Amino acid sequence: MAQAMSPEMKQCLDNCLACHRLCTETAAHVLHGGHVHSEAKHLVALLDCAQICLVHADFMTRRSPHHMHLAKECAEICNACAALCEEHADPDGEMARCAEACRTCAASCSAM
Repeated sequence: MAQAMSPEMKQCLDNCLACHRLCTETAAHVLHGGHVHSEAKHLVALLDCAQICLVHADFMTRRSPHHMHLAKECAEICNACAALCEEHADPDGEMARCAEACRTCAASCSAM
């Protein structure tokens, strides 16, 4: 029988799923919104961040011993994505919401 998740791991899982959702929504926002921040570098960062968050969440959910390796990568990628979001004009607040989710996720992954 698998060990129960610690409260910290449950919070990290929730943060990863929230970050995945917000990065995916922000990528769609950039693609469909015709905004000035629709550059390839930013889209790649958003999609990379969304994907690593989902993969890390999967590993935590099945309590893989390898999730610890992913936690460090997830934190690094989330922080990089947040930095790009913070650099862009943000008339509707979408970039700020995404950056906040990325920073929250990075912090909980770093604590793993």
